[in-house]
Amino acid sequence: MSIVLINVVLLACSEKPAVPATPSMGSSPEQTVGVNDRLAWDQSAADAAELGTFHYAIYLDGTRSVLPDVSCATVSTAGTFACSARLPSMSPGRHLLELAAFVTVDGSVLESAKSQGLQVRFVGVVTPAPIQGAASPFGPAAAAVSRAAGDTQSSFVAEGLEQVSDLAFTPDGRLFIADRTGRVRVMRGGALLPQPALEVRLEPGGIGDAAGTPDGAGAVLALAVDPQFDRTHFVYVLSTARSRRRTLAFVLARYREAGDTLADRVVLLDDVPAASPDPAGALRFGPDAKLYVAFDAGGDARLPGDLASPNGKVLRLNADGTTPEDQAGASPLYSSPYHSPRGLGWETESGIMWVVDAAAGGVAYVNAVGVGAINGRKRGDTKATVALPPQDEPSALAVFHDSVLIASRTRPHRSE
Repeated sequence: MSIVLINVVLLACSEKPAVPATPSMGSSPEQTVGVNDRLAWDQSAADAAELGTFHYAIYLDGTRSVLPDVSCATVSTAGTFACSARLPSMSPGRHLLELAAFVTVDGSVLESAKSQGLQVRFVGVVTPAPIQGAASPFGPAAAAVSRAAGDTQSSFVAEGLEQVSDLAFTPDGRLFIADRTGRVRVMRGGALLPQPALEVRLEPGGIGDAAGTPDGAGAVLALAVDPQFDRTHFVYVLSTARSRRRTLAFVLARYREAGDTLADRVVLLDDVPAASPDPAGALRFGPDAKLYVAFDAGGDARLPGDLASPNGKVLRLNADGTTPEDQAGASPLYSSPYHSPRGLGWETESGIMWVVDAAAGGVAYVNAVGVGAINGRKRGDTKATVALPPQDEPSALAVFHDSVLIASRTRPHRSE
């Protein structure tokens, strides 16, 4: 019996591991992409266990690097798994992306052939000069905390917009624009479409033109595009409305995009108190494909410290609004406390989540939040806080090329 077992082990060890199948990114014309977009592909694998052994190499204009923050479905469709990852850092302009899957066996890399190339045009952000003196233990990202109000080059994009609050690109290159007047507009091919994709004031249960509406109601504050948008066409919207108590409240809803309009609303969260008349919140998908939403303190300084309240906190949710199974305490509460969060984003190499917050008393901070653990489950862990210059009131945050960019309300960018 022992000889048979030894022979079985020798035979198993002598089998040559298979090279992974080539990832499929499909075929499409040149796509316009921005900092919030993700690269999507289908990966063939025998099962989820085999898929978990794969790593991915991205070739940017022929230069190879390992692709981080990969997220794949756990259930296959016709033998393939839907995967996505954050785009690699790249300069504005046109680039060629190619993708390969690989495994490492005894120090040797077994890599698939490259996928069909994807032509992209990267647009959106120019890295400004960093704030002097911004320091934290997280390397280049912390040292590059910067204002979008710095010495940047700017160009005119569109007219007909009133109070732009957020931007989100879809994989096909369209730009969705959130406006605090209550509209979501769409830019296609560089032109602003005449009809809004959404008017939240006209939604079922919306405020319409009703009298007695609290100040700040009917505003669109933030947008997030589903990482699987090519399949789902889901767009998530954070807006404000009148609560059941006729006070100002947040509403987090999911819409399905079709023909440049947003419809089929599904409310994920509502009746969350919001600060009137100037509510603040943020909404983004993280590198783990979870939905992160930040709410202000709701006008009550006690709520950020109240674990029973979502106010003054960042929540981590599944795409359907439920709490992830790996979330600590079976609660969506991920990071706190905050007073008036204006934006959040992730630094690629460290995985740090950056949150910009306008605190009470006119002071603003950028918080570096790592992934902590409570009983083996995830919870945000604030690693460092960087104070912004006192005269700046932040309005948005983006992470680009491992630099944290902060837009300022009181010191808007200047053109040169």
